[in-house]
Amino acid sequence: MKIYRKLVLRIADQKILESDDYEYSGPILSLKGGGSSGTTTTEPWAGQQPYLANVYNQAAGLTETPMRYYPGQTVAGFTPEQRAAQEATTTRAMAGNPLMGQAQGVMGQTLGGEFMKPESNPWLEETYNKAAGGAIRKFQEGAMPEIRRAAVGAGAYGGGRQGVAEGIAGRGLAEELGGMATQIYGQNYQTERERQNAAVMNAPTMAAADYADIGKLAAVGEEKQAMDQANIDAAAKAWEFYQTEPWNRLGMYSNLITGDVGGTTMSTGGGK
Repeated sequence: MKIYRKLVLRIADQKILESDDYEYSGPILSLKGGGSSGTTTTEPWAGQQPYLANVYNQAAGLTETPMRYYPGQTVAGFTPEQRAAQEATTTRAMAGNPLMGQAQGVMGQTLGGEFMKPESNPWLEETYNKAAGGAIRKFQEGAMPEIRRAAVGAGAYGGGRQGVAEGIAGRGLAEELGGMATQIYGQNYQTERERQNAAVMNAPTMAAADYADIGKLAAVGEEKQAMDQANIDAAAKAWEFYQTEPWNRLGMYSNLITGDVGGTTMSTGGGK
């Protein structure tokens, strides 16, 4: 079938003065109705046709090549540092902290009243003995001889007045020793109890400190793992690019050649 792009016809003798045509062998749309028939044919510009055919041929070839999933590793595994930190953490957690056991022991002794006994601190008892010895010597070498000399001078040695004076002096010594014991034992006990209670409260903090170095090691492993994952992601992205690149290139090519650059429409009609 001959398709005319341009036709100049002299009406008088039906002579063709000028024409631009080509042979067409493609599909034809046939319209019929009302006792008449006609045909309308629309096709792209001839310059487009070979390129469009090329697009469809390439698309057909690409559809026969299935896409493949990225064949490489997609998740970064644990680094040596992370595995070492995990093992160290497991070992440490299973073994426990000996300080916690000691802290619990001190707490048990505290609740049991063990530290209320003076003999719990032999050095403290020695401190008291030295201080008390000085007071006793002062009593024996000073107060008692003075009382006796006074009794002799009064001609009442061994009498009731001497006994009363010695009793008062002895009571004074006992009060002095009691006050001394209260000060030495009580103050030292209070100070020691504060230290022990502080140690009990600090035991969990000391236990947590064991994990500080492990945590640093784990952090190094996490940084390395993040870098490994970034490299994997980059490789997977590159793989995806090369998988879809032919389709993307074909799509851009198709967009370029399928613009509205004109075309040819031909209609023919028939009578009844």
